[in-house]
Amino acid sequence: MKKKKFNFNEAYKQLEEISQWFQQDDVDLDEALEKFQLGIQLIDKCKKELTKVENKFKQVRDKYLND
Repeated sequence: MKKKKFNFNEAYKQLEEISQWFQQDDVDLDEALEKFQLGIQLIDKCKKELTKVENKFKQVRDKYLND
């Protein structure tokens, strides 16, 4: 089975939805825990993706500035 490529924009959208959900008055504790865990996983993936993209930008910059 092929691994699905990470979509930063979709993950960010999910994080926004989770954040909105937590702002409601009546929050189910079990559902809150699940959403919190998902949010932490999404944040970790987003941070890794941002680091990867930042490193690629640096590689391209260094390649063309050093030539």
